Amino acid sequence: MAQSEVKKIIRQLKKYEIRVLDVPEEYENDIQIVTFERKAGLRITGKRGFDIISNSFFVKEDLIHIDVDGEERKKSVFLSFDKFDSYFDFLNGDIYDNACYAFCPFSRISISKKIDPKNLMARKAFVEDTIDDYSLSLSNEEKENYEEGRNINKYCKQWSKKFNNCSSYDELAKVVGNYKKSKIASMVDVSFFFFQYIFADVKDKQRFSIIMEYMSSGAYPEYKIINALCSIYNPDDVMQSFNYSLGVKGTIYKHKKKLKEYICRLKNGKIEFYSKAFFDKKTHYYCEETQGYREDNKHFPITTIYRYFETFDEFISYRNGDLTYCDLSGALECDADFSNYIIDETTKLPVCTNTVATYSIKKYYHNRKFYVTQQWCNTSGSVIKEYRHSFDYFFDFVAFLKGDLSEANLLFCDGLMFLEKWNSIDFTNCKMKSSLCEKFGLKYATQEINRDLIKSFDCIEQNENETALVLQTSRNLKEEAARKDLSTFDMSFDYKCQRVYYVSDIHLMHRIKNAGCRSKEDVIYVIQKIVDTIANDAGGLLLIDGDVASDIGIFQLFVKRLSQTLRRNTQVVFTLGNHELWSFPGFQIEQIVSKYRTILEEYGMYLLHNDLLYKEDCGLLADPNTGTHLIKYHDLCQMNETQIADRLRSARYVILGGLGFSGYNMEFNADNGIYRMTVDRDTEIKESKIFEDLYNRLRPILANKNTIILTHTPKKDWCREADPNKNYVYVSGHTHRNFFHDDGEYRVYSDNQVGYHSENPHLKTFLLDNDYDCFSDYEDGIFEVTGEQYNDFYRGKNISMTFQREVNVLYMLKKNGYYCFIHKSRSGSLTILNGGAMKKLEIQDVQYYYDNMDAMISTIKTPLDKFTSFQKRVADMVKRIGGVGTIHGSIIDIDFYNHIYVNPLDLSMTGYWASDIINKIVYPSIPALLEKNCPTIFGEYVKLLKGNGENPLAPKQQTNVAILPQTYLDTDIYKASREIKKMQKLHSNILSSWYEDTLHKNTQIELT
Repeated sequence: MAQSEVKKIIRQLKKYEIRVLDVPEEYENDIQIVTFERKAGLRITGKRGFDIISNSFFVKEDLIHIDVDGEERKKSVFLSFDKFDSYFDFLNGDIYDNACYAFCPFSRISISKKIDPKNLMARKAFVEDTIDDYSLSLSNEEKENYEEGRNINKYCKQWSKKFNNCSSYDELAKVVGNYKKSKIASMVDVSFFFFQYIFADVKDKQRFSIIMEYMSSGAYPEYKIINALCSIYNPDDVMQSFNYSLGVKGTIYKHKKKLKEYICRLKNGKIEFYSKAFFDKKTHYYCEETQGYREDNKHFPITTIYRYFETFDEFISYRNGDLTYCDLSGALECDADFSNYIIDETTKLPVCTNTVATYSIKKYYHNRKFYVTQQWCNTSGSVIKEYRHSFDYFFDFVAFLKGDLSEANLLFCDGLMFLEKWNSIDFTNCKMKSSLCEKFGLKYATQEINRDLIKSFDCIEQNENETALVLQTSRNLKEEAARKDLSTFDMSFDYKCQRVYYVSDIHLMHRIKNAGCRSKEDVIYVIQKIVDTIANDAGGLLLIDGDVASDIGIFQLFVKRLSQTLRRNTQVVFTLGNHELWSFPGFQIEQIVSKYRTILEEYGMYLLHNDLLYKEDCGLLADPNTGTHLIKYHDLCQMNETQIADRLRSARYVILGGLGFSGYNMEFNADNGIYRMTVDRDTEIKESKIFEDLYNRLRPILANKNTIILTHTPKKDWCREADPNKNYVYVSGHTHRNFFHDDGEYRVYSDNQVGYHSENPHLKTFLLDNDYDCFSDYEDGIFEVTGEQYNDFYRGKNISMTFQREVNVLYMLKKNGYYCFIHKSRSGSLTILNGGAMKKLEIQDVQYYYDNMDAMISTIKTPLDKFTSFQKRVADMVKRIGGVGTIHGSIIDIDFYNHIYVNPLDLSMTGYWASDIINKIVYPSIPALLEKNCPTIFGEYVKLLKGNGENPLAPKQQTNVAILPQTYLDTDIYKASREIKKMQKLHSNILSSWYEDTLHKNTQIELT
């Protein structure tokens, strides 16, 4: 069977029926298929050899394929082999060309194969240059690049004159057209000349009119420049003159609306600008670059302004002699006396022959690669030149440094244990684990750990042993996502749900002891390995629930390494455990909390000790602390319930956290020494009562929020009422008895208590709803609300829309958990709101619509539920075979280009490919679409079809295979889909459409 499948794949490759990327995973390294691919030019073998760090043989190859645009592309693949024979056979004996086996022990080479040892070991490295080839002096490459920039500069000056001479829109458009045909168009973006043209005379009204006419045409570089113009000219003039004309009416409206939104942000001071200057090595112009960022997204600029200068004199005059945040390192011919100007450590000056510089070098290993960084700094400490080198292989690293690895940080390079010969390498003062230092004969400073802070409790040990399997077990996340009907997009971006990551009871002191650490580097190694695992697993919200370390110095080192390693968008929330209190006998709880809070705040992390943390709405790419607020215990005590509820009105999630203590635990408490000498039984009971009272006080407020109760000790230890409440998610540790319960209502997660002995700590996760209802505390009735409240309501429901219309009177109708929004104009006419759109209503009485809300909802909901049920079946099947499965209106996404249209009338399905709403190709069946455009998904579909005769994607009747895909340019499916999408807002409890004709009849709405 396997052999016939191999022959079939080779035949398909030969006839171009499949691409090399479409070969099934189980056959992609089959030697017959690989050999054919090499002969056919579909697979190009590159570097090969032996890597001592991974202790394995390797092969790098490029797979050649044609993309959707008909362009030839390469995909690099890397294969490793533990055994020489497998490596030899995979390459059919081609092991010498472009290969390196430096540091390979001869014991790894199989004597069963005929090899030429001399030829095998001839190459010492892939790299040919060494560190001696890089110095403060200009390299030949730098000289060549500078000469190229000088030539480009001449052309830039010529074209700048042509642009600046334009006195009409037609002339400008013609020059732009000619420039696009020029030989430097691919090197210098045309926006360079637009900024030159604009800044030549910003007061020239004719020039402004020409620019705005060009921007209104929609031609490139409109989208790059339009926002920048609002900072160069009066933004109101820009808005008034912007008559965007490219595209259909809806596209024109969107562009104008987008500009209006930007100007609104600009005027309200919600755009933050940052400037830097540099010598542009490509054009040899001096440039000041100013980037504007939204307050809630510091990752990507929303606008960029460039101002160019031909000479240094013009540049320095404009900047008033200020060269801070300025990189002039490429201005090799600038002979200015820089002592006359303002410079600091952010200034990079050009290198001159008489420059006094301090040289430094860093050598280190990180994330499976070796790095060398060379720096030269001037007398003020500014970097004037820098080289960064990286190497995949140890032999290249050694060859580049000519064997001088002294002072290198190789702490995490575990593979050095395999090195058998190192007589040509200088390891002096290298940073390594103590075991490697001993291997290479290096001295190291020993470090003793405080064993008084390491203690285990028998009952805890027993709990840990009895529930070790629960700790090691991962829950089925796909089932959890399916239960909440989440798409791939939802899961990737925490859109409808927030994925929360958690861990407790890491007990670093026990890990350091178990690892036999003898040096400071050994301790750092152990901590960093755990940190790496946490950072690799973590997403947007990470909970660390106490008992990290009983030594505050170790705790601080963990936090520091975690901060350096975590992705920037991860928000970290801690509670203290009982072990964190061990080092502080005689201290008050508040004093201890203050010490730990100071450490965490330094690294942008949060500590909860009887405190409330909540996250308000912010963008997907925003800084994790944007919109995050902490209400400390003292402040909570000063606030009444209404004030707290108002603060939490737009909270996406809320965390009430603290140690909790064990006041209600009669068997394992302070009398057993769980806090050492820091907390006695009376204090423990008092502290538990504080948290219990706070919990009970906040319960009514938090019941309708997405609330996590985060405590180190379980609820039964700090609350008289031990059972969980179904409105909350409870996360705890302390007992080492790993346990979780989640039936969709009651949710308790105590199943990631790492404990004293686990060798492989990982994060676990759960899903928390990511919506909020800013009107949740309103009774049923009719209320007047503002446009801002309306926008906030939709944000809370995770429904994208923009509403910027001028509001006269906006009514919010709330009835039995459903909402309807109706606007009343100055003339008294009523319109129902669907996001940012409005539709006129026949009856001009708001009370009428409130009275009939239930009837209208019922009229829409019955047929909609039937249609939605079928859609979900289809979407679930799409997800099962690897597609996206997102539903919007009557359309289900397979991927970005391929979709399924479900006809609301008869539930028939049409598969189609679309590059936009106009250009579509309709296929005779869903399988035909998958086979042509999504071969991997099609393979999964076929597998599923064999075991499932009820597959909703399968054609209901035999499809004529002779029917070819058809081009379809009409947009009628989108009109029907938009109407369905309006009705589907009922799933978010929003009534956004009204069908008066059907209301008083005994008929249901037809989904057309």
